Amino acid sequence: MDIVYIDRALSDKERADILFSGNIIIYQNVSAMAKVIAYADKLLKDKLKGIVPEDVQHYLPPEEFLTLTGEAQTIFRKDESVRRLFFDVLSECGVHLDSTFYDHFPMRIVPFGNTYRGAQTAGLGHHRDTWGSNIHSQLNWWAPLYSLTAERSIALYPKYWSKPAANNTSTWSFEKFIEARKSTPAERKCEYLSAPSPIAAVDENDAFKVVLQPGEVLNFASAHLHASVANTTDKTRFSVEMRTVAMSDLQEKRQAPNVDNAGQGEMYQWFKNITSKQSLASALQ
Repeated sequence: MDIVYIDRALSDKERADILFSGNIIIYQNVSAMAKVIAYADKLLKDKLKGIVPEDVQHYLPPEEFLTLTGEAQTIFRKDESVRRLFFDVLSECGVHLDSTFYDHFPMRIVPFGNTYRGAQTAGLGHHRDTWGSNIHSQLNWWAPLYSLTAERSIALYPKYWSKPAANNTSTWSFEKFIEARKSTPAERKCEYLSAPSPIAAVDENDAFKVVLQPGEVLNFASAHLHASVANTTDKTRFSVEMRTVAMSDLQEKRQAPNVDNAGQGEMYQWFKNITSKQSLASALQ
């Protein structure tokens, strides 16, 4: 796995050639990220009583921390204006907004310690995003809101690009997750897994911990096995993420290899066009 540092826009084909070969891209000096970060920082400070967000766990009891951060995440998730700010980020990276489809744009919060169980307030275990969607042309975009260290970041597992990871894709059900979600409070973790997961240990010796700074954006194929790094620092991690599918990649059959996904049926309905809001499922008919 090579890390390709870029400070210019890439075409869909250039991007696909890099990512679907198992490499990753780090876009540097993405000026549009400044507005996303400013929006999130103000929102968090307003909700967290003016406390520096990275330090908030030192000042609030766990339940209040979950409640207030959950309220901030709900506002962030529902606000079309901040999504538009991130679309500017994608555009700066070369994404053609008129022919690209996205799913959602959450703010992820990973506390230090292990006493938190929020839906978006928790580290994510090992997974490939393609295990859930079955769309192998899908890409992930990930960016920190504050400075990171290797102990408070995201990890990718290069060996598993071509090596299967035993998983439950053959039995996981999106419908069962939706049923469990309906009875779970907003921004809290429900009992049924939100996505397929491994059923055997992942070799942590293969972990590559990506360290980015605010203003940088990580881009990788959704088929890359990845996970949140267990936060062993004394600061909370805040990041944003989005998944996209370019129509040109689908049409030209540019995609990552499927080495272990037994899921059936592509979840095109999860994605909608950035500008027209037309669903990908409808666009492909």
